[in-house]
Amino acid sequence: MTNVVLLLFGSFNVKEMIKLTQRKRLNNLGSMVFCTGSPNEEVYISNIIYNQVKPVREIQEPILGIAGGYMKVEKDWFQVKMCGELIYFQISDIYRPILCYSNCNKEILIKCLHRCLHDFFGGEIEYQWWTHANKIVFPEVEDLTICIKANSPKAFWGALPQNISIKHFEGYDLMMDPLKNSDFYKTECLQLHVFGSVVEDVLRNIEGRQADITCSGRFNYSKVGNFLNRWKLGKAHHKLEYFKVQIQGNTDRNGIPKVDILNYAGCKKLDDSRYGPSHSIPFA
Repeated sequence: MTNVVLLLFGSFNVKEMIKLTQRKRLNNLGSMVFCTGSPNEEVYISNIIYNQVKPVREIQEPILGIAGGYMKVEKDWFQVKMCGELIYFQISDIYRPILCYSNCNKEILIKCLHRCLHDFFGGEIEYQWWTHANKIVFPEVEDLTICIKANSPKAFWGALPQNISIKHFEGYDLMMDPLKNSDFYKTECLQLHVFGSVVEDVLRNIEGRQADITCSGRFNYSKVGNFLNRWKLGKAHHKLEYFKVQIQGNTDRNGIPKVDILNYAGCKKLDDSRYGPSHSIPFA
């Protein structure tokens, strides 16, 4: 797919030829992911394998590497005009091609590359921008899904443009309620590591589709049972499809009251001598 993407910088006729000859392959693409803010900045195609609604494995196909301003542009680099900006490229027989934003900032590079790919693929695939940072400048482009890994959303949430929404947020070391009375809890997928009673705020306010919570320290465990009960009865969390809470470093001498939590949520244990309920599906 790397060669296909490189040909997109060619003429209109080249793009039309790609559409005709690579139609089947283009129809099976997953998400186009721009990954920045980590030591390995790159562009890759992501295909997620699900077990029911839970993602269990991701298959990544690397496309392009991204290099920052620290890279020295050598003689074997060449320029490509992309959406009005001159971007440096390097082609190697060993490594994947590399884009360099030494003459522009990272946000401009993402913006130009996104527009180039969007002009060809259109809205048929999802475009994701994964970034690992606490201070973020958001590229104002259409049809771009934002996924963030950071310590806390407070550093950037106030600067979030109105036309941009966060699909996935991974937060670590949250020692207080991240953002009260905001759209933070509407984030489609939350993966959080929180401390103590913060988990109670998360359970009370979450409105997304998936949540994976790791909690360190003690809190009121009955809140988990209350959460499960309200979710089961349809009184709250109507969009939620998958939920996981993991408790680490438990300091309660009595341990975690698992039975009390299950009883509070109305869970029942089946008799070992009886089979569980079954459901048969007629043949189509």
